[in-house]
Amino acid sequence: MSSESDDNVFDEVMLQVGYSGKFQKIYNYTFNLVFVFVATMASFNTIISLSTPEHWCKVPGREANMSLDLWKNLTIPRSESEFSQCSMFNKSDGSSVIDCLHGWEYDQTYYTQTIVSQENWVCGSKMHATNLLVVGKIGEILGTVFSQLGDIYGRRPIFYAGIVSVVVGRLGLLVSKGFFLLFVAFLIIGNLSGMALFQAPLVISVEISSVEDRAMIPLLQCVGWTLGLCVSPLIFWWLGDWIPFTVITTVPVLIFLFFRPYMIESPRWLASKGKIKECVVELKKIAKINRTQLSDKVLVTLNNKSVAEEKNFGVMSLFGSWKLAKKSLLIISSWICQMMIYFILFFNVSNLKGNPFMNYFWQGLGELPGYFLGKYLSDAIGRKYTRFGAFIAIGIVAIILAYVLSFSGNVIIITVCGILMKCLSSVAFYAMNLQTLEIYPTCLRQTGSSIGYLVASLFGILTPYVTYLGTAINAGLPYVIIVVLAAAGAIFGMFIPETLNEKLPESIREAEEFGADQRVWAFPRGKIFTHKTVPNNVI
Repeated sequence: MSSESDDNVFDEVMLQVGYSGKFQKIYNYTFNLVFVFVATMASFNTIISLSTPEHWCKVPGREANMSLDLWKNLTIPRSESEFSQCSMFNKSDGSSVIDCLHGWEYDQTYYTQTIVSQENWVCGSKMHATNLLVVGKIGEILGTVFSQLGDIYGRRPIFYAGIVSVVVGRLGLLVSKGFFLLFVAFLIIGNLSGMALFQAPLVISVEISSVEDRAMIPLLQCVGWTLGLCVSPLIFWWLGDWIPFTVITTVPVLIFLFFRPYMIESPRWLASKGKIKECVVELKKIAKINRTQLSDKVLVTLNNKSVAEEKNFGVMSLFGSWKLAKKSLLIISSWICQMMIYFILFFNVSNLKGNPFMNYFWQGLGELPGYFLGKYLSDAIGRKYTRFGAFIAIGIVAIILAYVLSFSGNVIIITVCGILMKCLSSVAFYAMNLQTLEIYPTCLRQTGSSIGYLVASLFGILTPYVTYLGTAINAGLPYVIIVVLAAAGAIFGMFIPETLNEKLPESIREAEEFGADQRVWAFPRGKIFTHKTVPNNVI
């Protein structure tokens, strides 16, 4: 087997083991589609479970033949056209208004029981649910640090730890009734694994797949994510109770603990760490399924591969030199623009009236066309121009929407523009996610992929205040801010090197030099690095 340079040794080995064989197909559909679908439901179930149903004071004494509406008219004061949620008439005089004395009743049109209705987190305790959503976001932020351990200890152990974390955290919520701090602790534990559950199989797959297949892998994850977002609210609608809903959407994650023959450790990561024996074991698993063979010549080549193991200081390594720091800052800035746009759109949709389950369903389904379009464009014109075009289009639609909301308020235009922006946001997300995976070296790929989401999530805490501007000052203001974010995202992204048809960087040195020969406005190069098909048993 020939080797052009020491840096290309692993790519030459993978070429003969099989870059796009049966193993990769089984792995991708198992872990990047089916598993992501299941893991999304486990990650998303708490948000739905913390929904607050319509409620009002419970007032004893209603006769069996008296309708609920009549009883509410007699016992609950009105504020304009709506009944009060936290006050009742004093039964002693029938006219003065007092706080609820006997608890609350909840509208069960959509929910039989949520966490909020079970714990009575309303009125004086209404901030509990909001605070828990913030705590959950903090858990996700801490989880990005957890995810970065995949570059130090390997992708596989972090993946398994993530499964244990989400199952313990979610099922722990069921036994912490009445103990708020314990509930908070379990919520954080369950959210720690969010990034690791999705990133570990994604990174492994990218590191064992061909250049031609790299764009398909994130698409599978996006489809699995969308299916999870769409199906989980329908399950809650069917069950009505958050307890069986949590069990049904969490326990299936455990099944993937038993797919050990296919949940391999990344052989590329093992090779980068100098763990050649372990690397060969994983390569043999791939070769067996792909019906190829590992020859002595391959083993000699791997054992002779010089490995100057680089010190990994985690996040700090992303800023160890100006060249890499510049790329990292541009990527992080792009992620901030992308995720703040996504969060603003999310909060606006979540405030819609009507069937809450269908609101979640349509919100999730609206992302799917964007992912397919993002995949097609990323392969056709490159990651850079796909993201640039998506951001520019988002800005144009946001200008139209801001104008309509400020002056005419046409419902049809608002709806169409909202769906279009959701789709375009998915296009930008897809291209950004793929480019981030491809631009960082093997020893920092999981760290680099999570740092952008970490910082973006910190900025995302500001988005509820952005949406508040739309209700308190002018409905078009959030979209004016989206215009600014979209313009910034387009500019930042143009200075990030194109990764289409480029070799994955293995070392920090390669990542530093990556894109040095590219011009800012240049289109992607041809397939200068591709994997040819190698017949079975030629090794």
